[in-house]
Order: sequence, then C-alpha cells, then structure tokens
Amino acid sequence: MEEVLLKTIVYVAVGVVYILVNSLLKSKKLESEVKTIRKVIKHAVEYVEQVSKIEDLHGNQKKQYAKTVAKNMLKDLHINVSDGIIDTIIESMVFYMNLEKGDESNELE
Repeated sequence: MEEVLLKTIVYVAVGVVYILVNSLLKSKKLESEVKTIRKVIKHAVEYVEQVSKIEDLHGNQKKQYAKTVAKNMLKDLHINVSDGIIDTIIESMVFYMNLEKGDESNELE
C-alpha cells in the first residue's frame, strides 16, 4: 500500500515538474521571439531611413516600406506577426528615433 502511494506521489511530482519546466521553456521561447521581432522591425526602420534618402520616400510611404521589409524578414524567419503589432512597433521605433534626434514629430522622416 505504501509503495503504491509512494509511486503515485512520484508520478504526480514528475508530472508537475514537467508542466512547470515546459511552461518555463515556452515563456523563454516567447521572450526570445519578441526580442527577435523588435530587432527585425528596428532594422527594417533603419534600413528604410537609409534607402529613403536615395529613393525620396516620405511619411506613410516610408512606413509602408518598413512594414513590407519587416514582414518579409519575419516570414523568412518563420515568425508570424499581425499587421497591427508590426504597425505598433514601427510607430514606437519611429517615436524613439525622433526623440533621440530631438524631433517632436512622429513620422519616418
């Protein structure tokens, strides 16, 4: 009887540990994926800033181009992200880039 109880406790404990470790790994993977998404979008915005000097892009054209570049890069990395999330991160990146420049506007320049 005690042996059955001990085995049951061990099985339950192993199951709980498995669930906790699995959750932790998923959390770390998600955290890593979010960092990757932000980096990709940041590089897309920086790329468009450079290219726009040559191709004479402004405002919404630059945003759409950055969005297209980011979506293609993320697709190549097999990461699916909604357009809304990409838009939000682009806006955030542009806002902070403009703050660093001392510009109050919120557009890709």
